[in-house]
Amino acid sequence: MATSTDTIVYFQPRLSAGLNYRNGEGREQIWCPWWALLLHQHAEAAGVKGILVDARRDEGWRAQLGSNLSPASVLAISVLTGHAIRDAIEASEIAKSCGALVVWGGPHATLFPVEVSQEAFVDHVIAGYGGSVFGRMVAAMRDGVTIPSVIDARGSRGQAVTIRRGPIVSSTFKPTLGLVADWSQYTNADQAIGVRAVNIVTSEGCLRNCTYCSEPATSDRSWLTYDVEDCALAAHSVISGAGADSIKLHDPNFLHDRARGLRFARALSSARVPWAATLHPADLLDLGEDDLGELAACGLRRVLVGLESPVKELVKLAGKAYDTDRTVEMAEKLARHRIAGMFTFIVGWPGAETDHYGRTIDEAFTLRAVWSGHQAKIHFLEPWPGTPIFNLISRSGGLPSRSLIEWAEIDYYFAHHQGLHDPTWEQKVREANAELSPYVEA
Repeated sequence: MATSTDTIVYFQPRLSAGLNYRNGEGREQIWCPWWALLLHQHAEAAGVKGILVDARRDEGWRAQLGSNLSPASVLAISVLTGHAIRDAIEASEIAKSCGALVVWGGPHATLFPVEVSQEAFVDHVIAGYGGSVFGRMVAAMRDGVTIPSVIDARGSRGQAVTIRRGPIVSSTFKPTLGLVADWSQYTNADQAIGVRAVNIVTSEGCLRNCTYCSEPATSDRSWLTYDVEDCALAAHSVISGAGADSIKLHDPNFLHDRARGLRFARALSSARVPWAATLHPADLLDLGEDDLGELAACGLRRVLVGLESPVKELVKLAGKAYDTDRTVEMAEKLARHRIAGMFTFIVGWPGAETDHYGRTIDEAFTLRAVWSGHQAKIHFLEPWPGTPIFNLISRSGGLPSRSLIEWAEIDYYFAHHQGLHDPTWEQKVREANAELSPYVEA
């Protein structure tokens, strides 16, 4: 980047997930792209302007990119594996035609840093937590320093720039909220918490070792926690700016640290809005009634709980580590405090007996029946690179290699790996989901 560089354009691709993630009004859920706000927290220190272009909200996003990109700018994209890759490629090609530099980050770039960096429309890849690394990268590029094509925030490739200090990493939370011109565009109806819910993150990564999840690989099995008071202040500001009546926390595992979770709940409570978060089943079982009661009193109204399977052997294969005989106890515990559970499951495990499909559907309906506020949802296993499950199946030659554009076709609500899934159960699973989770058509 030349010294004259003055603009970072943050591009949010469309996810094309409308069939799978609909809100209470039947529209696709569109949440705030916090990755951009958090990246610019670090980049603006280098004296550059930030612009957010969200293809999900702006049908004229191509023209927006064309008018804001130049040789004095950088296009930054956080890319999820799946349909978002299509827009990411097109946006990158637009940027290159304008003479801008292109930086990819996010889950897909972290899983495939070398492969992505070899694409003609990508100049640099940041793998891992991008915030402070991106800030240093922008400053270095502004000053004319040569930057390697791949910068691994975990310190294993490229520049020795890392925020890793151990399994738990702490950071300030000063996102550039002004990147969002109209916060009301990022509200969603959720029958469990409100008709105008907004979102926020208070942490990233995960210290668990679930074998099917890419989170441990993308975070290098570390947990990035943001300052609780900072997060609460930002949440209050966003709620006010959006005219929101509720908020959803998109942390991978919000209550991994119970004391931290309670601190945030207390700090958020003055906003007097209901909120939703994530809970590991083992953490839910360990959570005392008093603590759960306090969380409810502070506004917690919904939790996502990934159970994965009712079959003990499959839960062990998933690396989930909780007592599958106590699932009804979890549902009853939440119901006592009027906290709605969204219990999620996975089918299509390698080596699983065919009856695990029916057992999973039955278990989902059992939990749904505990209380009318509960919901459940069943996913098809879609092994992601970097996960133990992917490596296990790959050793037997069961998974084909894919190009970047082939990864754009992945959707884990559909059984892409036919060798893993029994086709006679696919429609039954979708029909069950339509009942278990009313406003989702997966």
